[in-house]
Amino acid sequence: MKRTGCFAIIRLMDVYIAEEAEAGLRAEALVIPAKNRRGVLLGHRRGPRYFVARIFPLGGLSFPDASRIRRIDRLFGGRLIGFYAARDPVPGPESLLQPFACGKLFLRVPAAAARSGGSAVRPAIIEFDGGFRLSPVSLAGRRP
Repeated sequence: MKRTGCFAIIRLMDVYIAEEAEAGLRAEALVIPAKNRRGVLLGHRRGPRYFVARIFPLGGLSFPDASRIRRIDRLFGGRLIGFYAARDPVPGPESLLQPFACGKLFLRVPAAAARSGGSAVRPAIIEFDGGFRLSPVSLAGRRP
């Protein structure tokens, strides 16, 4: 199946992670076990780039439901642009792979990546193509 439309746009997208957000991800990896490491990404999107300015840890064994995520977004003035976790979301009723998350950024941050400088951080956009899936995007380089 040839992908067109929004999938062509996704290939052009990238993610810039600010120093404060990156430091927060690393610090969390040092003190929180992978099974409980999850949270929301705060920032904005400009054109094809997601700018991650801050993180807000949520902890727990799963993400909150859609209504709580919307309330969290309102508390942060609509700046919720995505989610992060140590593991990819799995399909199911308590998963992020739901309509409310479509178009949002997802950062998979394994422990080794967060401790070593983020080289293995895997950004993706949550998309729907007959089923929910993660469409990989690239990390933007650091500015001098």
